Amino acid sequence: MSEIDVDVLHALYALRDPAALQVFVWITELGSTLVIGGIALCVGLCLLSRARLAYFAGLCVSVMGTVAVVFLLKEIVARARPDVLYQVYAEDSFAFPSGHAALSLALYGFLSYLAWKTLPRNRAVIASCAAALLIGLIGFSRLYLGLHYASDVAGGYAIGGAFLALGILLAERLKRHPILS
Repeated sequence: MSEIDVDVLHALYALRDPAALQVFVWITELGSTLVIGGIALCVGLCLLSRARLAYFAGLCVSVMGTVAVVFLLKEIVARARPDVLYQVYAEDSFAFPSGHAALSLALYGFLSYLAWKTLPRNRAVIASCAAALLIGLIGFSRLYLGLHYASDVAGGYAIGGAFLALGILLAERLKRHPILS
């Protein structure tokens, strides 16, 4: 754990506000496995029903790849979460990497990509800005709630970003060279 991790944890703990805690508890749920999984399932079914197989495959790689690597790394690294004194509520899994940060970038980032591919430009810009804001707020919420160190969130973003890029690359490749014609 780095000095930056500890400094950020202490600084955010000192700045806590009861009203802000409630807002960030709600925001953090938008990055939970249940919410991400539900949204991904709905979007995936919608893509399948419209025969958008390239986008469906990209979504699967982005989200499912992220899930697999995050949960594998949590078990391998086995990094403890910050002390319970800092945590707004207890979580029983390991800290590194942040699954909320990784999954929010993987899913909401892919939804932003879909917006650029399917919506008029002005709506795509709005959707992408909203996605970026949400991804940032979810990562920040994990820090503000004392559930992760900054390096956990950064690691989650790196993993989510890597699988987002792989998902987009796959979708683009399959659109150019479809497997099923």
